[in-house]
Amino acid sequence: MSPSIDKLDAARPPSAGALTKRILSAMILMPLVIAAVYQGGRAFAAMIAFAAVIMLFEWSRMVERRSFTNAFYALVLASALAMYFAASGAYDAALFCAAAGGLAGAWFAKRNSGIGVWSGFAAFYIIIPCIALIWLRLDAPSGRALSFLLYGVVWAADSGAFFFGKFIGGPKISYALSPSKTWAGIGGGVLGGCLVGAVFGAWAYGPAAALIYAAIGGVLGGASVLGDLFESGIKRYFGLKDISGFIPGHGGALDRLDGMIFATSAMTGGLLLYMLGERIQG
Repeated sequence: MSPSIDKLDAARPPSAGALTKRILSAMILMPLVIAAVYQGGRAFAAMIAFAAVIMLFEWSRMVERRSFTNAFYALVLASALAMYFAASGAYDAALFCAAAGGLAGAWFAKRNSGIGVWSGFAAFYIIIPCIALIWLRLDAPSGRALSFLLYGVVWAADSGAFFFGKFIGGPKISYALSPSKTWAGIGGGVLGGCLVGAVFGAWAYGPAAALIYAAIGGVLGGASVLGDLFESGIKRYFGLKDISGFIPGHGGALDRLDGMIFATSAMTGGLLLYMLGERIQG
């Protein structure tokens, strides 16, 4: 059941020509993202910081039904500090800022609109994955290669889910979560991740690594489509189809990056566990 508050007047991309807009938006954004990932450093951190602000704006506007609230300002300030500390390698300070921002956002939102938990959740859902993205690119072993793998898998999973769901269709997953998403779409997302993972493994480490990286890509692709499904459930809870019209053909930044949030969390968690295992053994 949706909250008993007025629906947000969010911009929705028209159905006619949506695929064309989707492709054109990707053609514009993908080279910019690829360049930032390749460059790393401040350019990459600035891109993540910008994306975090847009996502926080969309999230706060969805949750509180108002723009530029005190909760939003608290979360943005916390995010800016967290991204600065993360780019400097001070990840403990970055995580502290994220936690403090979540508490402050929850307090302001509870005071102003009575929906504190949802506002504070943005620190966990948006800011911390953004910190993880910066760590993966700037400080994780083979960070550039892993970041390209992550972005490639998420893009392939998103495309695979879209085209399989559109052209194969079939049984729906859950109307309560999304009236349009199908099991075929889930399969297409996982398959897209497997293909990118296999190509990456064969290219980076030789044909023998293709199978293991296909499995890794499949896991990340599955996490990506689950992230998309999770956000669809949140949007339906708040009575929205798209959070905003920031990216033509894709909806808002959160609509576009929901899979990245889950895939980043999966890759970061897996890599940290692998590094911990190596440390224990060595």
